[in-house]
Amino acid sequence: MKMLGLAAVSALALMMAVPGPASAAQVEPAPPADDVAAQIASDPEMRYVSVAEAEAVYGFDAHAENVSEPVSTEPVITPLVSWWGCDWHGQADYPHVTNNEASVHGYWVKDGGDCPATGTVTVELQALGCSQFGCTWITQETDRAPDVKPGSGTGRWATPHKACANNNSTGWRGRVDTALKDFYDPFGWEDGPAKDLNCSPA
Repeated sequence: MKMLGLAAVSALALMMAVPGPASAAQVEPAPPADDVAAQIASDPEMRYVSVAEAEAVYGFDAHAENVSEPVSTEPVITPLVSWWGCDWHGQADYPHVTNNEASVHGYWVKDGGDCPATGTVTVELQALGCSQFGCTWITQETDRAPDVKPGSGTGRWATPHKACANNNSTGWRGRVDTALKDFYDPFGWEDGPAKDLNCSPA
């Protein structure tokens, strides 16, 4: 009996001495993209760079974000006018420099179907900024054109402008949000093409 008890105590001591299996390392989830963008934009060491430099030095893909961002996850609801059969998109042209200001044109395009006659176009002009945390597009100016018909041209597009501080090569792009009149809007922002300009934002 005593030997049995001794054996049990010895076994217990051995179990306590042997380390258990290592617990799996806790992996911190990646912060949301908006948080990273805000971190980059507020970094005192952030600087505006060209698309070429961002890709070569920081491994940034200037085209990775060129996807529409849905503004709603709610089920599609029949709007005030028949929405099926209406096909449209927002579009930005290539950024350019005029009178020492960077600018971009944004407008909406009717691709076909039964659509409202007008829509409100909101355009953001963005410059490419990078820091130790990575790179992101930073909005410089916003312009809005209410109740405009589809297509490009004066009176149909919104055109944000931003003064140049110097002629350092910097990546620029526009992005467009279109809200058709009395119409359900499932799309959100649509990114335009990126282009390096000899203009760093003031």
